[in-house]
Order: sequence, then structure tokens, then C-alpha cells
Amino acid sequence: MKKIERNIFNSFNIYYRYYKKTGLYSFVISNIIKIFLVLVFVFILAFVINKFIIKLSELPEYLVDNFSTPLVLLSFFISESILGLIPPDFFILWVSEFDNFYLMVGVLGFVSYLGGLAAYGIGVSIRQIPSIKQRVLKFYSTHVDKIKKWGSLFIIIAALFPLPYAVACTVAGAMKFPLKNLLFIGIFRIARFFIYAPIVIQIL
Repeated sequence: MKKIERNIFNSFNIYYRYYKKTGLYSFVISNIIKIFLVLVFVFILAFVINKFIIKLSELPEYLVDNFSTPLVLLSFFISESILGLIPPDFFILWVSEFDNFYLMVGVLGFVSYLGGLAAYGIGVSIRQIPSIKQRVLKFYSTHVDKIKKWGSLFIIIAALFPLPYAVACTVAGAMKFPLKNLLFIGIFRIARFFIYAPIVIQIL
């Protein structure tokens, strides 16, 4: 038993030192700080919009009344598949008007999950064209480096933190990152919406 415990401790220590050496912990801390700064920015922006442009309490109702649910979800899926063009928290504001709020938050999470898989598929397609693959991997060399160093952990961080999840998934597809790993990791993307939803609604 003591030998097993010692082996577990040694393995944990090896991983700890490796991640510390490669900068994983500082990367996570910097993203936690980014979350705080983003929330501060959103709070200030919400205050300005609410005071000088439109009452934010009226915005969700306006969005629901003027844009059909399938159209908004399709737009969100496209955004989550291609570079993460629209901040996902905007869509959390949209579903706040629904009676079944957390059900819709779950729908958003699932759509984002599917968007990540679609982005991965785009990466696989890019992999088939060497010239484009080379350009993409060079342009996103930072992502390539982090996936090489941290593997699934980087995808999890991209799923939870304010990083372009679609880009991370596209690069993963281009790098032959295992699809079965991404299918499991996508659960963290869904969880992200349930974590952020109460915060976004409280601020806005």
C-alpha cells in the first residue's frame, strides 16, 4: 500500500514539476485575471449602455421578440464553429428572457459543444491540404505549442476560460488530436455555460 502511495506521489510530483516548468500554472492564473478584467469591462459597458442607450432589462425581451430561436441558435453554432466570432455570453443574455432559463443555457452549451466538433472537423479538412495546414499552424503557433505541451488540459482551459474555443478545436483537428478525447472534453464546454450564466445575469 505504501509503495502504491509513493508511486502516486512521485507521479503527481513529476507532473507538477513539468506543468510548472512549461508555464501551465502561470497561464491559468493569467486567464483567471482575464476573466476578472472581462467581467469588470462587461459591468462598465452594461452601465454605460443601460444609462445612455437602452435599458438592459428590456434587451432580452427585444431579442426574443425580433429574432427566432432557430435563427439565433444557428448563428451561435456558426460562431462557435468558426473562430468564435460572437462572445457566447451575449447568447446567455438572450436566453435570460425564457421561462426555462437553465434548460436554454444547457441548449447553448450543447450547441457550443457541437460547434467545437464542427471546428475540429474544419481542422481535419485543413489537414488534407498541406499548404493551408502549414499556414494555419504557423498563424496559430501559440496554440500548437500549448497543445503539444499540455494536450487535453489546454483544450479544457480553452473550454472554460475566455479563449477562442473554436480556434483551439480547429488547431486540434489539424494536429491529429484524438477525436475521442475531444468528445469527452466537450463536457467542460457545456459546464462553462452553467458556471457563467448566473454571473452574467447578475451583472447585466
